[in-house]
Amino acid sequence: MYPFKHFTLTLLAALLLILAAGCGKPPAADNAVESSEAGSAAPAVQLSEPADAPFLTFTDDAGREVELPAQPQRIVVLSPQLLDLWYAVDGTAIARATSTGGSVPDKAKEIEDVGGMTTVNTEKLLSLKPDLVLGSTSFHSELAGILEESKVPFALFTLSTYTDLKEKAQLFGKLAGTEAKAAEALSTLESQITDLTAKAPADQAPTFIMLNVTPSSISVQREHTVGLEVAEMLHMKNVAATLEASQKSPSTAPFSLEKIVELDPDYVFILIHGAREDGEKKIESDLAGQPAWASLRAIKEKRMAILPSDLLLSNPGFRLNESVEYLAKLVYPDAYTDGN
Repeated sequence: MYPFKHFTLTLLAALLLILAAGCGKPPAADNAVESSEAGSAAPAVQLSEPADAPFLTFTDDAGREVELPAQPQRIVVLSPQLLDLWYAVDGTAIARATSTGGSVPDKAKEIEDVGGMTTVNTEKLLSLKPDLVLGSTSFHSELAGILEESKVPFALFTLSTYTDLKEKAQLFGKLAGTEAKAAEALSTLESQITDLTAKAPADQAPTFIMLNVTPSSISVQREHTVGLEVAEMLHMKNVAATLEASQKSPSTAPFSLEKIVELDPDYVFILIHGAREDGEKKIESDLAGQPAWASLRAIKEKRMAILPSDLLLSNPGFRLNESVEYLAKLVYPDAYTDGN
């Protein structure tokens, strides 16, 4: 029995030693993890908050960068064309400039006025504390200095052609927060214009000349006007496109009755700036009594027309389809009407 007892005690002692060794030393893997986590700890870094980005930054048609820190709420519009487009995309304004030409959106009729389009009352304009002023490159460039000095955001725009309309409508939609409405209106307009121009006879290319008439002057349209663009949509050819441009206005050429007789276009179109009766007096005094005028084929064949200024002189905005339809029916009555 003794040997067996001795063997049992020896085995028990060995087991106790093994257990003691296991409890006295932690696993190497655990030590490695703890050491790694301790070594990788880094001091906390306080990151500075980024400066607030501006609501919108864009370049206007005078090449000036305009930055708006927040969406504008107090807007003054100095051009009737821009006002019409601004309200067409559901924009609102606190004031406008007055003008004898064009119509005023119903919702804008009761807002403040800051003088005439070409005689803006800058003192009143600044007293309204606008956060954005929209003006025309043709009439309001001289206001840039005083508005910049007063830290009033000021954007100058040209609104003549269909391309101008598309660009400004999209930008105005962003400014007013109505991008979806602007995009929908442009899509509808494009579809309407496409349907209208598709009816224009492809085998015809009637020539024309388009005259600007004011109470004191007559000039010839060369390029980049809404009237010329509409005519080109209808496959018409502007015979004045090759004339030398006026020094003050690249879009026009000096009036020369002798040159017009030489070009002898199929159509003569007249656009009156200002009151129609004043323009008609100018036509009567400077054109109608001239034998050279009467010799024009377009005059003899009764293809001279005074066009509506709201459709074909000033950009009509989302009514541009009406401009296309008006001229199309005038030039191609068989294709667009019953011929009467």
